[in-house]
Amino acid sequence: MPNPSLRVLVAENQYLIAMEVEQILVDALDCTVTIVPLARLEQQLGDDQFDVVLLDSAPIPAVNLDRARRVKESGAAVVILSSYDDVGTEASGIQAFPVVAKPIFADELIRAVKTATRASA
Repeated sequence: MPNPSLRVLVAENQYLIAMEVEQILVDALDCTVTIVPLARLEQQLGDDQFDVVLLDSAPIPAVNLDRARRVKESGAAVVILSSYDDVGTEASGIQAFPVVAKPIFADELIRAVKTATRASA
């Protein structure tokens, strides 16, 4: 279902991965996607409004939780992009958010974004 009003931020340091995510989401959801490196996440959250933010996970669970908290405070839903095996485990504290494993599979990504946006509505 196309949704041109859906605003997505991809905060990912690997630009080619971010571009792949953008292409999948634009093709499937007809949304607006902005890409930023993680270092500019705070600035981008202050500059624009987003419905969902896809965060590249860090190896340190506390960093992921802090980033997710800041995104939630901005009013956006959170989806975690991760190449780490244990990011979605209870020990990481991030299990409250959809986690998409890298490499990215389109169906999994689209399902996670839809789940996150429904949960925050």
